[in-house]
Amino acid sequence: MEPEQRQLILSILGRADTLTVATVREDGWPQATVVNFVNDDLDIYFGTAPHSQKIGNIVRDPRVSVTVTPGHETSKDIQALSLAAKAEPVTDAGELSRVADLVLKKFPRQGRPARAAVLEGGAVVRLRPTIVSVLDYSRTFGQTELIDLLAGQASPGLRDNPLP
Repeated sequence: MEPEQRQLILSILGRADTLTVATVREDGWPQATVVNFVNDDLDIYFGTAPHSQKIGNIVRDPRVSVTVTPGHETSKDIQALSLAAKAEPVTDAGELSRVADLVLKKFPRQGRPARAAVLEGGAVVRLRPTIVSVLDYSRTFGQTELIDLLAGQASPGLRDNPLP
């Protein structure tokens, strides 16, 4: 991935605070849910109830699709991401502590609560993107670029390109 591509992806992640994650239900149908998120470079984290359907779906099948779209004033301003990712519940105490710090930084709270209180009672899921489709209508309407993070390759395309 080119440095400019990484910078644009991180800019889009930094300007958004919600994403839509689609998991695969047991019956094969997709389940799409909007969640708040934080990111550490390209690793993306969100919280959910520990016994939620999302967690069950992810444990059974870690493949997810994700969309991230920061606010925009006109369609010419749209910059967004569509990702294919592997999802995994986070259990490592050090990683959970880093996620709590990211949450406090992105979503400041009155009185600066303790890190442990930020994630208390919830489960944290890490998303590791494998394919990223970057939509950038500021260049051209329908402009997308597909980046395979596993192969390290990118291919420019138009709106008719398949998204992950």
